[in-house]
Amino acid sequence: MVHTTFPLDLIQAQRDWNRTYAALERRPLETAVLRRRLQQLSARLASHPFWETRAGRSPAAKVELRRRVRELEQAEGCLTERQERILECIRDWVAEHGEAPSMREIGDCVGLSSTASVGYQLDRMEELGVIVRGPSRGRGRGIALRW
Repeated sequence: MVHTTFPLDLIQAQRDWNRTYAALERRPLETAVLRRRLQQLSARLASHPFWETRAGRSPAAKVELRRRVRELEQAEGCLTERQERILECIRDWVAEHGEAPSMREIGDCVGLSSTASVGYQLDRMEELGVIVRGPSRGRGRGIALRW
């Protein structure tokens, strides 16, 4: 199995593609708009610079991207509202700062005053497979989204 770290914008494009495809299955009255959106997303996915990297050239990389996004969507369906807010906070923080937020920063973002409460939620999210935490768990910097 290929273990690749995919760029956040590539993952988001694949998620958008999955959602658009699902909407196309449900709403046949809007097919023209949805098909156009699907074509745009397909072009964005196919032309992403990641596919020019060594990891992206692997034949299994595209399959792995689709598999991971599906798994992530399934796991996210099991999250509580608070865990969804934490996940959104982590995503936004990483997009803005290039690294994961600390436990205190996550708490401030979602309105939790105790780092123990944040740690508890992160433990549950890790059990679901939504996040992975590395060696610097205490400060929160070891948090990584599972992609």
